[in-house]
Amino acid sequence: MKVIAGGVIAIVLLGIYAWLICVACGIALCSGHACEAATAFNDMQAQALSVTTGLVSALVVAELAVTKTGEAPAAHMLAADASGRAKLLLRWVAAIYLLVWLVAGLAAFIIGMQHPAALPALTSVGQSWFGIAVAAAYAYLGLKPPS
Repeated sequence: MKVIAGGVIAIVLLGIYAWLICVACGIALCSGHACEAATAFNDMQAQALSVTTGLVSALVVAELAVTKTGEAPAAHMLAADASGRAKLLLRWVAAIYLLVWLVAGLAAFIIGMQHPAALPALTSVGQSWFGIAVAAAYAYLGLKPPS
């Protein structure tokens, strides 16, 4: 039951994160055009974007850090006698979760670089996401930074 509740919370946070990134990217891409007046990214949205980015990214890094290279993230949460269907479902959910995190973060990074002044909250999230993505890759692949 705890695993299911934790999974639901993680997916809801990811949904909020992806939605806020989409809204922010839309506003940044429209900056200087008539569509900018249609919607604005307020301070609460900027704060929510910052918080959800941290929470979702922390979950991704933590999960990838404990996952052996080549294994599906979150596989350790299943019981040893879990069915093949449960394992497949977990693989799909984990893969979709990581894909949404990657695409949304990459969008924030690229659009934030292209339009840095349009929405500073998006630019900050994109830059921090990039560093976190590199750390997540290092953690999952078991790489050590060059010394």
